[in-house]
Amino acid sequence: MRHVFLSPGISRRDFWQAGAANFLFFCNINAFNLLPLYITELGGSEARIGWIMGVYSLAAIICQPLVGRWLERIGIKPFLFLGGAAGLAASVAFSFLTELSPLFSLLRALQGFGYSAFFIANLTLIAEIAPREHRAEAVGIFGISGLVTIGAAPALGELVIQAYGYRLFFLFSSLFSLGCLVAVAALRPPRLLPVERPARDPITWGRVRLPLVISGIFGIGVGTLFAFLPPFAKGVGVLRVGDFYLAYAFSAIGVRLLGRRWSDASGRWQVVMPALLVKAAGIFLLVWPGPASALTWSGVLSGGAHGLLYPTLTALLVDLVPSGGRGRVLGLFSGAVVVGTSLGPIVMGIVAERIGYQAMFGMTGLLPVLGVAAIGWSFRRRPIPARP
Repeated sequence: MRHVFLSPGISRRDFWQAGAANFLFFCNINAFNLLPLYITELGGSEARIGWIMGVYSLAAIICQPLVGRWLERIGIKPFLFLGGAAGLAASVAFSFLTELSPLFSLLRALQGFGYSAFFIANLTLIAEIAPREHRAEAVGIFGISGLVTIGAAPALGELVIQAYGYRLFFLFSSLFSLGCLVAVAALRPPRLLPVERPARDPITWGRVRLPLVISGIFGIGVGTLFAFLPPFAKGVGVLRVGDFYLAYAFSAIGVRLLGRRWSDASGRWQVVMPALLVKAAGIFLLVWPGPASALTWSGVLSGGAHGLLYPTLTALLVDLVPSGGRGRVLGLFSGAVVVGTSLGPIVMGIVAERIGYQAMFGMTGLLPVLGVAAIGWSFRRRPIPARP
């Protein structure tokens, strides 16, 4: 990954500090994958879980396209600070809530804003400094700092809840945000150069529409799994849900390390299509749950698909626009993902309440299959390009 450090103004030290900040930020964010357990303990229904978890993504839907524009004017570091501060404030505030109230939704919205500010700033930085021929590899390797937290944060948080309860769990998660702010303070990101406004829109909508749709389907799968896996697992007698998240994270990290060159070498769509089918298989395993190992294998398949899809879709969209449109297209990409992570829990929560978790997971698993069909239909009259 030597190529990542060739951009003027970016030192090896700054790159790894950005990775450390990313790790700490997402430790806080992913600890809240256990929030549905607290909502259930307070008497919340499946629909209530879906709404509270989905509000996070609704806020991100609104914020992310705007952040993509503002970033070019204000710079990277202020948005990294905003994201870390929002996570810290929300975590501390949750520690004072002992009954369900509208504050749950308001604090999740604050977390959604914080995620938007922090994530778009970091992703834009990495996408800009990575050369095209190593772009998916760079995004994938950098993203490992966040993927680790998918497994580590819930597993560790579960131990804290069992030993000390939810109040100290929320305060414990706030320490990660505090550490993130310290790491951001030490960063020296380059000043973004002003971008000349082109005579025409740099984003060709006909080319980016299909990748954005696939990004939304990916988001639905992730949002639905993470919102309903904890109460579903408890309902089928699985005592530790942390094993699912550990399997998910280890699989995603392993795929990114072993297959970090697949997308750059073979082509974006040639990776997206099989990854979608693996994603579907991971969700379908929950339709007929067996022992706890079934949930673990679901985590392995779903995490492996995540490890391939996210950097590949990011690189695909960046490939399709000139530099002047990258901040905006990354905002649209992340917005499409969070549309999915928002609509998934909200809609599927209502479905689960009426016809059960297994039928709901079956419907969710069909969506990646439909995504593959949409890709095949789009390229029905010409071969799928190995390069965008």
